[in-house]
Amino acid sequence: MATLLRAAGLQLLPGEVPAGPPPLTAVGLLATCGPTDGRRDAWVDGWVDEETPGLVEQANTGWFALAVEHGLFGPDREFLLGVPEGDDDEDGYDTSRWRRVRLLKEWDLAGAGAETGLLGSGAGRPEFRMCSLDGHVPVQGTTYQSGVTSIMVPELWRVPSICLYMEGQVERVQQSNRADLDDRERALVREWLQYLQHHS
Repeated sequence: MATLLRAAGLQLLPGEVPAGPPPLTAVGLLATCGPTDGRRDAWVDGWVDEETPGLVEQANTGWFALAVEHGLFGPDREFLLGVPEGDDDEDGYDTSRWRRVRLLKEWDLAGAGAETGLLGSGAGRPEFRMCSLDGHVPVQGTTYQSGVTSIMVPELWRVPSICLYMEGQVERVQQSNRADLDDRERALVREWLQYLQHHS
């Protein structure tokens, strides 16, 4: 994994993830948010068209500008990155978890990074979830049918649509009598409640 991340210009850092990041599932919902939720896109038009010359360079530039403007980076350009720990299981549950990384001097997330499969499905097709170390600034990179974008929505504990979705997950798990309730479902609820408690 460290080798693949370095190809993107990211250094995998040792140690525990700081307390307070949102669940990766919640960060994956940023693309469903709108301007009233505080959504900010890397481009005024919302995305870069897949036919745009220099797509990879533009995707990288837009992501970096968004990250700098809204405070994704901590000291030494550190932040959290959602990294898959294996294939999603047969029920479709996300097996990714947060890892602490540093952006190196030379980097290429949307090109070489997406090509590795960790940050997308191929060069020019980025898919990633990130967050500032303090849990306040989540960022999602995603590929639409006709283009790519990077999205930031701050302080997810204040975003009604995401809170509503996550509260539904909490209620479903807490009211379930299923003995076979998946550990990941319980973990998602636990992470969300810890996130709310940390930022209350």
